[in-house]
Amino acid sequence: MMGQATSQRSARWNRLSLIVMGAGVASLMAAAVLLILNLTGVMGNAGYSGPGTSTTFGAGVERFLTPQPTPTAALAPPSEAPIARLAIPRFEVDAPVVVRGVDANGIMETPDGPEDVAWYDFTAKPGFGSNAVFSGHVDYINYGPAVFWNLKDLNPGDIIEVRMEDGTVYRYSVEQREQVYADKADVGKIIGPTEAEIITLITCGGTFDTSTGQYDQRVIVRAERIYESAAPTQAAP
Repeated sequence: MMGQATSQRSARWNRLSLIVMGAGVASLMAAAVLLILNLTGVMGNAGYSGPGTSTTFGAGVERFLTPQPTPTAALAPPSEAPIARLAIPRFEVDAPVVVRGVDANGIMETPDGPEDVAWYDFTAKPGFGSNAVFSGHVDYINYGPAVFWNLKDLNPGDIIEVRMEDGTVYRYSVEQREQVYADKADVGKIIGPTEAEIITLITCGGTFDTSTGQYDQRVIVRAERIYESAAPTQAAP
């Protein structure tokens, strides 16, 4: 009788173990699906943005206006030259870079036109460590797809280059892509300083609201610097 009772208890424990194991596997699979959806969000194409469309975020960025450059030791000194261009070889993007800041209302300024990229002077400069933030239009009125149209299609491992006027080229490997609602985004996390040397690229995404002339989401791409060589390299013409 004791052997039979022991056998019954063992069977119950085995069934309980299988149930717990099954729940654990289901949780892991659900977490994996959420992670994949987060990294591969697809931007809607509800309409074209106009000249006033914001590619970045609204008021409240003033507290991030102090860049914190931290040059990496054991590398050649970072280039002091102005930023010339930003290139995404996979999509044949090779765009001029303009310097932008925030306007009188504390709103991040946007690039003037569909073909240029803005670098924000309150963030780190490429080569100096921390987080260098750029933005560009996804589309443009009477123009169509703009410089960052393909930002939503970048994948981990894709290369982004920042070219300085003295010929120095900094290369970055895409680490993450996500899509967030502009009014719910953690702006500090997106544009604030970072421990690693990265660049952050921002453009519009989601649904175009004709009443406001704005997209409701932002596509965010983070790429980390590839430490090959800091010596000046002749940029392609």
